[in-house]
Amino acid sequence: MGQLAQHYSAGEAISAARRARGWTQQQLADICGYSQSTISRLERGRQSARDVDVLALVADRLGMAASEVGLAGDAPHNADVNRRDFLGTTTAAAASLTILPTPASAAARRPVNPAVVGHLKQLRATLVQSDGLYGPHAAISAVHDHLAVIEQQLLPAARGPLRREILQTGAEWAEFTGWLYEDLGRSEQALWWSDRAMEWVQEADDPVRQAFILMRKAQQSVGLGQQQRAVGLASAALRVRGDVPARIRASAHLQAAHGHALIGGELPALRALDAAQTLVEGDETVNDQLGGYCNHAYVHAQRATCYLRLGKPTDAVTTYRQAIDHWPATYRRERGLHLARLATAHAADRAPDAACATAMEALEISRETESRRTTAELRRVVTGLAPWRRVAMVRELSEAVAAV
Repeated sequence: MGQLAQHYSAGEAISAARRARGWTQQQLADICGYSQSTISRLERGRQSARDVDVLALVADRLGMAASEVGLAGDAPHNADVNRRDFLGTTTAAAASLTILPTPASAAARRPVNPAVVGHLKQLRATLVQSDGLYGPHAAISAVHDHLAVIEQQLLPAARGPLRREILQTGAEWAEFTGWLYEDLGRSEQALWWSDRAMEWVQEADDPVRQAFILMRKAQQSVGLGQQQRAVGLASAALRVRGDVPARIRASAHLQAAHGHALIGGELPALRALDAAQTLVEGDETVNDQLGGYCNHAYVHAQRATCYLRLGKPTDAVTTYRQAIDHWPATYRRERGLHLARLATAHAADRAPDAACATAMEALEISRETESRRTTAELRRVVTGLAPWRRVAMVRELSEAVAAV
């Protein structure tokens, strides 16, 4: 039976491991799906023996062995779960579908209904739509709740082909969590969940999802300004064998284009953009499959961003307009992001009036969705408008962005 040893030593070990990773208590709490106060109590040795599962999960997230936190054995058994720390506010659309975590001992005994895979896919699609319309804050609690179910209830009990299916859908949930954290501006958590997604698809031996997650890790590298890593991961995604859908391959070419553009390589960037556009020719539908967002409008937006990175603001303005004119209503948060980037292109093209008007439109969407990426882009717009800072419209925009 797994049991707690010395509470104070376990708490000190967790605190030291957390600080070694450079995480705050809130960051560790977010990764685990708990509250900051739960982590604080754990580090101070205030958790009770009935919360052994909390201790085990936190240790797992920190990459610690069970023995380092006073747990005997590989996993806790016969321990109740502190449900209060698992459960948070979910979106209205998800509330009726939410599954609650169960104790690990019960999960190990209870068979898994195969219908749960379809249920999780349906719910994830709903949350993806919610994220696109309202931003990550509306989805993050429900996502953590269901990842807890996948990790603690479903995977320990599933066997054979059913376990592979749960690994596959669990990887999609983990990747989605990484996306939410990326938009929240929390890159450490985003990378952590992408790594967990990759671990699961490797166990499932799923080349399609491996290619998708490699592409997503390349996208995260672009956001962090790691251009060589972005090119390398995108190339790795394109090397994956198997029946990888065209849209995933197109997305990988787009991330390679961004990496080349950051390096300053115009020709390889343009070749990668052309390759992506060829792959999505004749397929402009919106769907909730992996890579389904990658349609013509998305490709145009990525091309425009590359033009901006290559110092071609006039070309960027024209191409952003083409993208935004055909942007799907489902992806409202992303529309705000690309409007903000269009405003940056206007500023670089020395058109302050157009920059301010476009940025104000993006700001309205940013307030709805609370996207950190859009807010960061709007701050870049203000910086680009510095030569016109005394103009009334620019002052108004600066004040509005500062208030976000």
